[in-house]
Formats: sequence, structure tokens, C-alpha cells
Amino acid sequence: MKPYELSLAEASSRIKNGSLSPIDLAESLLERIDEIEPTLEAWVTVNGDQVRKEAEKITRMLGEGVRSGIHGIPVGVKDIYFTKGMKTTMGSPIFRNYVPGVDADILVTMKQAGGIVLGKTETTEFAVHDPAPTRNPWNTGHTPGGSSSGSSAAVASGMCQVAFGSQTGGSVIRPASYCGIVGVKPTYDLFSRGSIFPLSWSLDHVGYMTRTTQDAHIMLEALTGKEKEWHPRIHAPKVGLLAGYFKENAVEEVWQGFERSVAKIWGEGADVEMAMLPESFKLVPDVHKVIMSVETAAVHEDIFKTRGDEYRSYLRGFISSGLLVPATAYLRAQRLRGQIIQDMRNLIGQFDCVICPSATDSAPEGLEWTGSPAFNSPWSLTGFPSITVPSSLTENGLPLGLQIIGIPYSEWELLEIAAWCEDKLGFGTRPIDPRGS
Repeated sequence: MKPYELSLAEASSRIKNGSLSPIDLAESLLERIDEIEPTLEAWVTVNGDQVRKEAEKITRMLGEGVRSGIHGIPVGVKDIYFTKGMKTTMGSPIFRNYVPGVDADILVTMKQAGGIVLGKTETTEFAVHDPAPTRNPWNTGHTPGGSSSGSSAAVASGMCQVAFGSQTGGSVIRPASYCGIVGVKPTYDLFSRGSIFPLSWSLDHVGYMTRTTQDAHIMLEALTGKEKEWHPRIHAPKVGLLAGYFKENAVEEVWQGFERSVAKIWGEGADVEMAMLPESFKLVPDVHKVIMSVETAAVHEDIFKTRGDEYRSYLRGFISSGLLVPATAYLRAQRLRGQIIQDMRNLIGQFDCVICPSATDSAPEGLEWTGSPAFNSPWSLTGFPSITVPSSLTENGLPLGLQIIGIPYSEWELLEIAAWCEDKLGFGTRPIDPRGS
């Protein structure tokens, strides 16, 4: 097995016992990128010389002890995260040559833990809807999702073991689901968003993607600085099944796949009960849209005045509409948001977690549309943590995901539940060589 094929857990273990050097891991990933990047277009910038330099530095430091589970691991970084001395474009021609003088706060934490910036991954324009060029490694005729398009494709195809994304609507969970990997969107303020180009201040979340739940656990340890023993969950969870809105908005194949996944975990002992959505949940789509449009317009207002013609069509219209929303409508949306949060916290608190499909559909065909965030935006609006694990394949061979949601700051417990589900669902497949799809 080549180093790029290893999970984060496997690579980390080998670095710790001395059977794999960070230099060899970096070289393997760079070779993999050279092989398939022309097909997938997942990266904006990969500075191989700098990656090798950092890997050599980290290798020399191993004699002083391993800092964390990501010590010596190259990490993909979504191209809205500022990277000191490395181009950060936000997926926009306006910033095509922008080189920040600082690292995003979370990257400072990552580097302190021994992680290496492998490169910058493609994003939709300013992390909204206008798509990146990236293709899905399961079928290159389909989108990998967005806005964290490059991160999801890079992890799924073996170009890195872990990558950062961000989520304001559905930009971590949906692309992770479309690409058959694990996605983690933590509680809203668990991680600093400092020096990450904002989309919507009160909705933006730092998130990341890995190949397994154990990998996700290792990344959470490194980013929080807390060590938690990794062990299989013994007791089956008490799970609330979300239907209603989710059943109504899922395509038939997704809902049928979800029901099969529910039947599997129920058959393995999970206590599955219906979780009835509160009346206030009906307001989620409109409340989320108002808040996001106003806050996006506020972020871009000054640039938009002088360079509006350089924005792509969807974002141009979204900013224009946000500038027209009255302050009273925005404040009303924030008040209603508070009610939704309270109602959903009361509901989810009755269970170990609640579950629903990770997306309304499998990865759409074509690269013009990155998919609907409808099943993810509720958790971006409330700020509740959510995790997706791959659950099954559609008839045409595209992944589906199971989304697991908990109350704020329950990430560790959610990862245990996600690992239990991952084991019982037994997905365990990876895309074939994307150059042949």
C-alpha cells in the first residue's frame, strides 16, 4: 500500500513508530496530485517545494516527540482560509493574486500540532453557489458538491488524508456525502474563524473532511488540544429519526437509501424513534436565507460598489437582493432563529442524536450546480454539530450519506455514534481511478 492510500490514523501510527517519515508521506501525496489533479482540478495552489521543506523540518522535530496525531500530516486547506505567503483567491478573479501576511487562526493551531499545509483547495466563488471546476472522483461527469469542492474531492481521491472546509449552508456535509467520505461540522463557535474570508458572520463554521471517523477523531484532538481515548462504542445509541421536511424534500432514491440505513442500524440494536419536528422548523429556509443574504451583502458591500461586474451571476444577484432587505426583516429573522434553536435543542435533547439524509440527492450530473444545502442549513442556522458518514451507493454508483446531529458541544459523543454507525453500515468502498470515470 502506498502512503497516500493510508488513512490518517494509519499514517499517524506509522509516523509515530518510525516506519513512515513525513517526507515520504508528502512525496507520495504530491505524486498522487500530479497523477490525477489534471482530471479532478481540486487544487488552486500546491507548492511542492515548500511542502517538502516543511516535511523535512517536521521530520527533524520527531526526535523531540510527536505533538499530536496530525504531526507530519499534510492537510488540504480551502481557499478562503488565509495562508501566510501563499496565494488565497476566494475562488474569485478579484483576489487572483492576493497573498495574505497571516495564517488563519485555525491553521496556526494546526501547525502548532505539527500539521503541514499541503495546498489550497478549490472553492465556489466566495464560498457561495457559482461552481468551482472540480469534478467528483466517483464520476467525473458529476459535481463533488460545494462550496468545499476541492477539499472533498482531494480527500476522497487520495490526494490528502484530511482537508479543511467551511459551512454556511451545506458546504462541508453535502460535498463529503457526495464524495463518500466523513465530514464534520462542529458547533458554531468551537473553532475560531479569524482570518477566514467571511460569507455570513453568524452562520459560518470551520469544518473538515476525512476518510474515516477515527481520522475525524484524531483531527478533533489536534485542533482542540484535548486527548480522548479512541474506543468503539459499546452501547447502541438512542436515535431520533427526522422525517417530515426531510422526507418531503429528498429524492426517492435518497429516502429509500436512508430507510435501508435506518433498518441496518435498528437491526444492530439502535433504539430508533420518530422525532417530530417543531412547528418553528418550517421557518428554517426563509430565516436562513434572510440572514445569509443580508450578512453576505454587508461583507461585500464596499467591494461590490466598485467591482460588481467582476462577480459571477448568482453571487451578484444574491448580494443585490441582500442589500434591499430591511433591517427590521433581518432582526425578525434573528429573533425567530432563537426560537428555532430552543425548539430543536429541546427535541434533540431527548435522544443521543437525531439522523436524516446528508443531502437531498446524490451528486448532480454536470458542473453547473453543486446541489441543494436544504438538509444541512438547519444545522448551520442553529449552530448544532453534525457529521456525515457514507452509508450506501445509488444504482449508478454514487455515494449517499447518513447525517448525525447533536446538541452543541457534543462532538466527541457524536463521533462515537458516527463510528458505531460507520461500522454497522459497512460502506468501506473507495472510488476507482477517476481518470477512467
